[in-house]
Amino acid sequence: MRNTICQADLRFLVLIATIATPLVVPPEASATAQFSRQYNTSCTTCHIAFKDAGFQFSDEDVSFIAIPRTLTKPAVVSHSTKLSYQRPEYAVPPSSIPDPNLRRLQQRYFKELTDVGAQINALPFPNRFCLSPALDVGERTQKHLDQRSLRFSTFNGETVLEVTGNYYAVYPREWMDANERTRQTFEDVLLPILKVMISRFPTDDAPAHGYVLEVSHRVRGRVLGVPFPTTENVALALSRDAAEQLVAAKNRREQQAVLGEVQVYRNAQPITLRLAGQEP
Repeated sequence: MRNTICQADLRFLVLIATIATPLVVPPEASATAQFSRQYNTSCTTCHIAFKDAGFQFSDEDVSFIAIPRTLTKPAVVSHSTKLSYQRPEYAVPPSSIPDPNLRRLQQRYFKELTDVGAQINALPFPNRFCLSPALDVGERTQKHLDQRSLRFSTFNGETVLEVTGNYYAVYPREWMDANERTRQTFEDVLLPILKVMISRFPTDDAPAHGYVLEVSHRVRGRVLGVPFPTTENVALALSRDAAEQLVAAKNRREQQAVLGEVQVYRNAQPITLRLAGQEP
């Protein structure tokens, strides 16, 4: 017998209980999205367990069940007509960028961006990683989707080079807190990607003022006793100088010092990232 009950199982148990229970007239009720809006989560978040808990979540669960926000806007990429034997594309087509200045940059550096994407795709990540213009995409779905995510954009009024993708590591909520999960994705994915970008765009020839990297990873936990999988979006926004200092740091102490000049986000909310052994 399985040790866990999925949402479908719970609905089935309620149906059986309804059949076995003598007919009673329940008080008038109606299903609305009130609690979905209140807690910023989807309507599929276990209605039964929510009811049994008095129609409220603990403070610890509220942020966990919220639909994850993204810092970057998904790139609108036109349909690709490339044949399967052609080289994969990792840079957003210039024609998909509405701003004329950014479009010209994308056109000028298109080959370099494609090369960077190929280098990123070849990195030995601990778990599968896919460049993607859209975050929070399931692994099966991602296999059939576009990977053209490298593009020039604007962040806080500055021209930046953006990279987005999905990382299919699954972190257990019970064993890793939010900072540990963020730190793991920073060390395993964001920092290696940043090193590739810095190697291809040194400061003397950098076409942008900085970089924005955002990666979605997976989290497995329980809410009100029911298994609940979700995603978290981790983002870095940093200047060229900060990026080079972060890449050149020789240890975590030096990295932690540079992170004081870097904007770190989890689900589009600014956070302070603490590396292992660098807690205050």
